[in-house]
Amino acid sequence: MSRKPYNRSRTTTAMTARQRWTILVASTGGALEVFDFVIYGFFARNIGVAFFSRHSGTSGEMLSFMVLAIGYLSRPVGGILFGRLGDLYGRRIAFLSSAMIASVATFLIGVLPTYSDWGIAAPALLVLLRLIQGLCLGGELPGAVVYAVETARARPGFLCGIVFVAVNLALLLATCVNLFVQRSLTPLQMDDYGWRLGFLIGGMIGLLSFAIRRRLAETDEYARAVSARHGEPFNTLVRRHFTRLVTGTGACLLVGASSGILLGYLPTYLRGLRYEQAQIIDAQIRYLIVVAACILVTSHLGDRVSRRQVFRLGTVLSALFAPVFFIAVTNRSCSLSALYVMAGVIASLVNGTYACAIAESFPLDVRFSGVATAMNLGLTLALGLTPLAAHLLDARLRASPALVMVACALLSFAASFGMARNTPSADATNVNIRSPLRERP
Repeated sequence: MSRKPYNRSRTTTAMTARQRWTILVASTGGALEVFDFVIYGFFARNIGVAFFSRHSGTSGEMLSFMVLAIGYLSRPVGGILFGRLGDLYGRRIAFLSSAMIASVATFLIGVLPTYSDWGIAAPALLVLLRLIQGLCLGGELPGAVVYAVETARARPGFLCGIVFVAVNLALLLATCVNLFVQRSLTPLQMDDYGWRLGFLIGGMIGLLSFAIRRRLAETDEYARAVSARHGEPFNTLVRRHFTRLVTGTGACLLVGASSGILLGYLPTYLRGLRYEQAQIIDAQIRYLIVVAACILVTSHLGDRVSRRQVFRLGTVLSALFAPVFFIAVTNRSCSLSALYVMAGVIASLVNGTYACAIAESFPLDVRFSGVATAMNLGLTLALGLTPLAAHLLDARLRASPALVMVACALLSFAASFGMARNTPSADATNVNIRSPLRERP
């Protein structure tokens, strides 16, 4: 199978009103589902108090984090299911289904009776709803990426960048909701009902997003390519595009590691170094803002020059900056906020290009399945394992987070050599990617 891209000239024209509406809805939809999913992590301790018996032999907080892990582990399965649905029956039906089911599941968590009310049935239903959330997220973010790539083909990278700007803003919104609720309510009120507010907000906004999404049309590229669809896209993906699947998974490792370490693991690590909680939160908020702003630049840059070169530069800078970051943090030789801002600028090089590069690697008939499977495998592995690896190594080596980041950066750097070669002209009037219809084994 040829690895060379198929060159097709595409004339840049102004986006139509329908295309702008499509990108807006796809971006906000993917962002809201991410909000619904991550809000659980902020209230995990309170959920443990509400849903798990103090006499179970294991702390409620530990059991709650186990439920958190279940949601992450179900994402690859959801990617396969919704990817198959999107390739066989259309992007629209997969995107609508994931939004509706995830929003209902989120809202139900917000109104679910506690262990004291329903006994063992309460945590059982919590696990089930969290599992459903993970399955739906497995198709939600990849669906937004596919919509971006197939909507206005002249600037696919920039449109994917808009999707991830929305994702980072959703993470910022979730952080702000958490801060507002934590500061407005007492610890007793938080355990009693405060944790429910985030789920109720996310569920209601998600249902509104579903109602808006019903006006979405099928992507033009998919609608035109009826003859390119295979009977079983996932089998075709594994048999004919396994190398691209591995490449896409590897490209996601650094993205997941950046979030897993900088946002998930470091608050505990920094408190061990006696940084104040407010200082840590402020630095992380700045990081999310910087990443969101810079993604608009790096994603646009990826459309004008080689996308994989921009991605590759991000992996190299990440590997070089990670040791500097942790040495400076340990020695307090630089402001924590300044270090997070620099990390955000570097992370945007990867975050702004990886998703479009993965989508361009797969032909249209298996694109949804390929993007969903690669993204969910890579992000789940990195988000789930990098904080654990850093924690296990920390007892022996204080710089363990830096080593984990460097390892993921090197793996993603290696994966960049398998990415499609987009080679736009200097004036960015043409976009050069593989044709989804002409590629055959």
